[in-house]
Amino acid sequence: MEKINYFSADYRDGLVTMAGKTYPAGTFATHLLNQYYENDTVARISVFTVKNWHLQDTLEKGYVDPDLFEEAGEELLLRFRALPWLKPFDRLDLESEKIRIKNLFTKDKAEIIVDYYHRKAKVHMMPWDMAYLDHVPEEYDKYFFKYASGLADEALRTLKFYESIGNDATVAFKNFREFTKRLDDAKRLDEANLLPIAMEIFERPYFPVNVEYVSVKKTAKSKSVTLAKRMYFDNYYSFIVTDFFEGLHYGHYPRRCPICKKYFLMESARRQTYCNGYSPYEINGKKITCKKYAARINRKELAENDPVNAIYKNCCSAIRVKYSRGEITEEIKKFACEIAKENYQTAKFDDNYANNQYIIDMKANDICEKAKEKQIS
Repeated sequence: MEKINYFSADYRDGLVTMAGKTYPAGTFATHLLNQYYENDTVARISVFTVKNWHLQDTLEKGYVDPDLFEEAGEELLLRFRALPWLKPFDRLDLESEKIRIKNLFTKDKAEIIVDYYHRKAKVHMMPWDMAYLDHVPEEYDKYFFKYASGLADEALRTLKFYESIGNDATVAFKNFREFTKRLDDAKRLDEANLLPIAMEIFERPYFPVNVEYVSVKKTAKSKSVTLAKRMYFDNYYSFIVTDFFEGLHYGHYPRRCPICKKYFLMESARRQTYCNGYSPYEINGKKITCKKYAARINRKELAENDPVNAIYKNCCSAIRVKYSRGEITEEIKKFACEIAKENYQTAKFDDNYANNQYIIDMKANDICEKAKEKQIS
């Protein structure tokens, strides 16, 4: 066993597919931010560790207590009570994984590993003349050694995978939270401006990931296929940080809503402040979204320094100046402001237009000329 086989994900075009379901990349990093403290999820996953640590230590040193081996497996299974609370584990085949762990951590398997260590010691202690002639003790059995060493490696790898989840989640959570606090440092919320912040926080993260290129359907009902990266992760940290950076590459990033205090995943460069979920407050006994609640208390959705907003205001101001100077009529001013507003609304929902054509289309002189043409027609 070279990896925890059931812990894999397919990434393509800003999407991640796990257990047959597809999400925007960055979804799981955002979920960790929301779930870390709720129900003490990470603490509950991390609580059963004593026998895990002890068994890891003995396996690495080359000896095993069969009773400890079995008890560590039982302790490991206790983690599965809280594990489904943390995505993506709720989507994975945990029942099959529990069966694998139960079948692996038995006294019979431990005794095989003990026998392997004893035989291996005999090989290590053989006289130099036997080694010189490539003779091995009768205890050596090629196929037994391969099977038993595989069991020991699988047990150690499994222990390390589940034991590290708590610490992995804690380190990733702190870094993700720091990233969200520094979003306002970016001139624009796109990869070019957000990546330097992320790289500074994570200090060029490195971890080994097994990657395969596979063909997958674009949608569940699609007949055509496309290329995806299937990644197998040795630990939770490598998965959750990969999810974060894969999302960031496509302009996805977590934000925290100041109304409900929950994190949500943004998928554009807009400076959206509030999430689309329901706020913890009610108006006249009815639930209200965070956006609507913010509007009720006179908060603006766009920050004052949003370039889309600023360009629109400057354009409208220039049109009004032209009108006050007598350069255009009131009707042309009206048409020009309508054209500017149409461009503004397009830019709010089309990042490609906002990044490339919007500022060109918002020149007051050109808009006034279009307004004159509209008046004539």
